[in-house]
Amino acid sequence: MALIPYPNVPPLPGVPALARNGKYVGAALTVLSEFLPEDLFGTKWGIISKTGTAVLKPDSFVDFDYKEERKIPNYPIESGSFQSYNKVALPFDCRLTVTCSGNKSMKKPAFLAAIEKLMASLELVTIVTPDGNYPNCNLVHVDYRREARQGATLIIAQLWFQEVRIAQAAALPTSAPSAAANTSNGQVSPTPSPTNLSGSIR
Repeated sequence: MALIPYPNVPPLPGVPALARNGKYVGAALTVLSEFLPEDLFGTKWGIISKTGTAVLKPDSFVDFDYKEERKIPNYPIESGSFQSYNKVALPFDCRLTVTCSGNKSMKKPAFLAAIEKLMASLELVTIVTPDGNYPNCNLVHVDYRREARQGATLIIAQLWFQEVRIAQAAALPTSAPSAAANTSNGQVSPTPSPTNLSGSIR
């Protein structure tokens, strides 16, 4: 990008020197980025499905809030004392504020229908932000409003996502399938042994 031209001011008494300041170039880049693709300057935002497609296309992402927490359990021991043990990671929360005017990527009925579909489904999505990606999230809360000061036609929605921990079933290591131990998955009802006509056990 070419430098912004500055006026040619002659060095006369009483005329301040106009130094070329880098902040004006940065301001120009900020203005220019408004007209360029979202991901060109690393400002990509999105709510992406497992297949890589956007499940929701709002006009803008107004606010983002991330919360992660750890718990340190305390257990009682002898003489009324307590001792801390282990450190447990809780699922993180992502909270987004998005807008939809109906004049860009999605119409307002489609926007609200996509939110309702996410709210009712078990689909896991990835929240994409310029600072990082947050996978395996599910929508657990939504509220939206229309404000007169923001324009009565603008929908402002708050979406709360929570991480879903995917646990794998434990498998016993065996050298052959026949070496695996039998596992009972329910009640076992005994059956009588077959008998012959004389009543003796075969």
